[in-house]
Amino acid sequence: MTTSNDPFPSSEFDVWAESYDGDVASQGQFPFDGYEKVLDTVIHSAASARGMTILDIGTGTGNLALRFGRYGCEVWCMDFSEDMLAQARQKLPEAHFVLHDMRAPWPAELDRRFDRIVSAYVFHHFELGKKVELCKELTARRLTPGGKLIIADLSFPNQREMEAFAQSVGDLWEQEPYWLADESLVALTGAGLRPKYFQVSACAGVYALNA
Repeated sequence: MTTSNDPFPSSEFDVWAESYDGDVASQGQFPFDGYEKVLDTVIHSAASARGMTILDIGTGTGNLALRFGRYGCEVWCMDFSEDMLAQARQKLPEAHFVLHDMRAPWPAELDRRFDRIVSAYVFHHFELGKKVELCKELTARRLTPGGKLIIADLSFPNQREMEAFAQSVGDLWEQEPYWLADESLVALTGAGLRPKYFQVSACAGVYALNA
């Protein structure tokens, strides 16, 4: 569901799909500092096992989904970019693929529950209130009992540290509603969730929430 005023249209991600993996390979620069370690932290937090059902929200070119596939998980990949999904299909053809925008109503083909729901570098596009709303929805309605929601994203301990980091990277910085762990943990807890947080790199962290 996009509009002419859409701040992040799917067409931009279609264009990015072919070069995305090359961009994330330059891990020393913002926004992908520590990219591989961030994805590995998601895998560790998920405690993956063969046969688990995994939903990867904003799967992109499938880098996170592929890790779960190697564990023998049943992987469902959601993204709003057709070209990103095409790249992911090449890496993990046995997965299930769903073209969907998180801003639209939940798609019928995903009307089920998953053992783990994961996402990498997606939620920072949303304001904090929307982040919390999505987390509540996913944990309450889309996870199996005992399931986990694990979100890896651009995140900073607090406003002061984000501002210091922004100055350190100069022209590479682009302002978006990034996670601030101090306020985000308060908001998530206030919504009845039980978050845990891991700062993985200077600009990225992982949030883990149980169903």
